[in-house]
Amino acid sequence: MPHWTFTFTEVLHFYFTTDYVAIGIFAAILALVASFGVFALSRNHLTKSRSLLAAMAISTSFWIFIISSLILCAGLMGDYVHSPAGAVLDIVRIALLPTVLLGPAVFYLLRNRSLKQIYPYFAFNRKGGNDPSTPDVILGRATSLFSGLVHTANLSGISLSVVPALTKLPASAALDWKGERVVAISSKSVASLDDDELKAVLAHELGHIVHRDSMRKTVATAYRSAFLFDPVAHFVEAAIYRDGELYADEYSAHLTGKPAALASALIKIHESMRAPAVQMPLPQVTSMLLEDHEPSLFSKQPSLTLRIKKLLEMENEVEAEDQKDSLEQVDRAIA
Repeated sequence: MPHWTFTFTEVLHFYFTTDYVAIGIFAAILALVASFGVFALSRNHLTKSRSLLAAMAISTSFWIFIISSLILCAGLMGDYVHSPAGAVLDIVRIALLPTVLLGPAVFYLLRNRSLKQIYPYFAFNRKGGNDPSTPDVILGRATSLFSGLVHTANLSGISLSVVPALTKLPASAALDWKGERVVAISSKSVASLDDDELKAVLAHELGHIVHRDSMRKTVATAYRSAFLFDPVAHFVEAAIYRDGELYADEYSAHLTGKPAALASALIKIHESMRAPAVQMPLPQVTSMLLEDHEPSLFSKQPSLTLRIKKLLEMENEVEAEDQKDSLEQVDRAIA
């Protein structure tokens, strides 16, 4: 009785050209393309976010299945001698188990590790009293404006943390983890922004809380960390970050009714990263935009140009609506 042997290349070719394996891989790629199509065409932030998360889940499952299949093909090469078709079926069945279970477990562990590292910065002055280097007037002003915004937005269970300017956090940030929802802002930002600008920035961070961006961003970062070789992972992470910023801008504009205040705040914050205590009025935004460059597909921050443009367009809409309301009031008064 002849003894047939197969090389690893032959095993892989037979496995990946089997009808149901090839169809499954093709269906995964088609679903991935469809998810990106929804993201590109949709104008709804929630739909765009869900399409990106779907793409992440599809890509993760795809790579786990492929890697598991490669390992199993190497380990079960002897089974191909007796029944190639049976060996393929066994490998598919076994590979589906890590495909379903491994992705969520890896994301959970990586996300928790990341959040444990950054959480202490958010909780800086929430345990054991306020930071002694933060003047009471700064803390009181930020707390008062924040409380008013939370009430206006009909939200609850969100706390404010005013952190020292020298911490590793950016000018402002938001965190939602294990039931704790925290908006953090640096004392430097509080001191440099006027009331309208400060309210706009705090409302922007509330937008991140409402949209659950903390969960989306950390899961996307965990995905990219686990699949560094996958360009889809890098694109999805960057897109989730960028879209979250644009959504939070819109949320702030609608909550405060002053989109131009956020535009002004963004310019001040951007300038403060390059030169201390720079004050730039909004009319000078044109010169600012000339220095801004369009981000790549893998940039986590949207273009400052795009953000300012969208905010100023919303400001024009607010002004037009106010004028319309004023004219209607005059008409009613005359009538």
